[in-house]
Amino acid sequence: MKNNGHVTTKERDFPGTQRLITTTDTKGTITYCNDAFVSISGFERDQLLGSEHNIVRHPHMPEAVFAHMWSHLKAGKA
Repeated sequence: MKNNGHVTTKERDFPGTQRLITTTDTKGTITYCNDAFVSISGFERDQLLGSEHNIVRHPHMPEAVFAHMWSHLKAGKA
């Protein structure tokens, strides 16, 4: 399991109507993130942009979730 070094013990809640949005290039490098994503991430926008998206991945998140997400995205789906 990859250790991204930025794991906290703080759980963050946000409204179900709020959308956390990022875009990446095909290598998973963040090219855009909305204000809500920046706010909840614990990073500054300039730290996120240009970083690999897994910078925000919790190490206990099952790899299968991300495999499914990338499969979906590579199929051209948002």
